[in-house]
Amino acid sequence: MRIYCERDTLGWFAEPLNTVSGLAFFISAWQAWRQLERARLREQWDLHLLAWLIGLIGLASVLWHASGIGWLHWFDAAAVAAFVLVYWQVFLVRVSQLRWPGLLVGWLVTGAGVALFYLLLPQIFLGSTLAYTPLLALLLAGIVLSARIDRRLARDLLLASGLFVLAMVVRAADLLLCEWVIVGTHWLWHLLTAGLLFVLVDGMIRHVRLRETRVGNDVA
Repeated sequence: MRIYCERDTLGWFAEPLNTVSGLAFFISAWQAWRQLERARLREQWDLHLLAWLIGLIGLASVLWHASGIGWLHWFDAAAVAAFVLVYWQVFLVRVSQLRWPGLLVGWLVTGAGVALFYLLLPQIFLGSTLAYTPLLALLLAGIVLSARIDRRLARDLLLASGLFVLAMVVRAADLLLCEWVIVGTHWLWHLLTAGLLFVLVDGMIRHVRLRETRVGNDVA
């Protein structure tokens, strides 16, 4: 079964554009690290972990598309899942300011919603773009939760949501347009998602820096 338009054969380097476009995640990670240095947030390990996870997504993506080796697809998926889980945890703690047991309730609600979606989703769609819908739902939830706390962060999440919708469209169009676009459109998915991951981390860095500045001013 053909997974990507560009991969029309087995073996290494059958997806040159999909492979090279995966390097965008490394650029995104590097920019996130630069923002952390500029903000002088050297001790916030959770924010640094997010930047490293973007780099891990890049590594997994490049290896998967360069080789086509089956288990590397799961490495790619695991890297994305790790970023989503860590970012949502950081959001609940840093933005919503949840502590136990509120944090546990937040995760239970999130887990129940995601589990219900996948239980109702027909199995044929599990590997499709539609399977990414819960991630869009998390972004929209983040917009609602942050709107009264940090409007700038809410706008960043809105921008990320727009990028994600566009990314889902080009991902879904990859095989549909293959007859007319011989290299497919999956490489655009990489560029757009790398951009939105940077927007997410950059917005969180700005939020944390602003909150710490306010706390410092209150103490002073």
